[in-house]
Amino acid sequence: MPGPADVVSGTGKHAVGLLCGGYTMRALVTGATGFLGSFIVEALLAHSHQVRALARSTSDTSHLETTGAEVVYGDIEDYDSLPRAVDGVDTVFHTAARVTPGWGKWIEFENTIVKGTSNLLRASAEADVSRFLFISSVTVGGKLVCGNTPADEETPAAVEFSADTYYDYAKKKAEEAVLDYHRQGRIRATVIRPAMIYGPRDRLLSDRVYRQTSNRIIVWPGKSNPRCAPIFVSDVAECAVLAATSDSAVGQVYNVAPPGEIWFQEFCGHMIKAQGGWRIQVTIPYWFAYACCAMMEAWSKLRRVKQMPYLTRSGLRFLNEGMYIDASKATRELGWQPTVSMEEGTRRYVEWRRTQSRP
Repeated sequence: MPGPADVVSGTGKHAVGLLCGGYTMRALVTGATGFLGSFIVEALLAHSHQVRALARSTSDTSHLETTGAEVVYGDIEDYDSLPRAVDGVDTVFHTAARVTPGWGKWIEFENTIVKGTSNLLRASAEADVSRFLFISSVTVGGKLVCGNTPADEETPAAVEFSADTYYDYAKKKAEEAVLDYHRQGRIRATVIRPAMIYGPRDRLLSDRVYRQTSNRIIVWPGKSNPRCAPIFVSDVAECAVLAATSDSAVGQVYNVAPPGEIWFQEFCGHMIKAQGGWRIQVTIPYWFAYACCAMMEAWSKLRRVKQMPYLTRSGLRFLNEGMYIDASKATRELGWQPTVSMEEGTRRYVEWRRTQSRP
């Protein structure tokens, strides 16, 4: 396997033709033990690229070790651990983040997402890394992604700072830092903003929808059925690879979401179908569900539980607001198309979930 010095470039270390020119890209993936990061590792390896995966010493690397990726230990919150990780790398795929929307303290999100991204940008620029692909989120648009007109990349990143939006606001600040580095000519950066990522190894959206729909009696908070944008994880990973290896994507932002209008209960219906059996569906008043979520959060905080509760007020609000996203730019400019249908994606998730020991 060739090392970094064997990667020929047209300009400095920049490998414009990494895919089309037959060269092998050497990539670093942060958050590689996480949900999306692990799929990006697999997508890169499937394209015959060399992959270095950054993992914390406390992370479970059992799945990562089965991929054949090179594992290096470090933490984006610890700058001194990063120069070794980025040494000789052509492209950084930055997926590491604290992903507990509506749960946690601001300093935790700031340290991981905002300061961690700044640390990685600095280390990457100093190591002369050619490309930097940042995984942001469509939620940086705040309430502007919840309207009747689909939000595209021109929609302002208008999320407001609140306890409910710590994750979204931190992504906004990190995204600004990435694009600032690009504008200053310090690194060639691209941002992708995935919508609702689901699929095997997901412990957030897929987990909660699965648990909600696995009961014979499904209780819904109110009668809300908002638009949503579920996108299968491997489709997001493929878009990330396309964006990081396209010269036209440098300096650009891309939404990653399914085409058209999708309604939340349509997505849940596919999850129910994948599980099989019949369901009775009832509704309770939204205010009552909101009060129950508030009590769950208060009880978790009283017990000093770090894990996000199954139900939160932030998650409940999503059931009222949803999101409506236009991702046609990625199709036009990158040639990206989602290939996994909701029926297929939910089936794959349910099959994977049934192999797990957790209920």
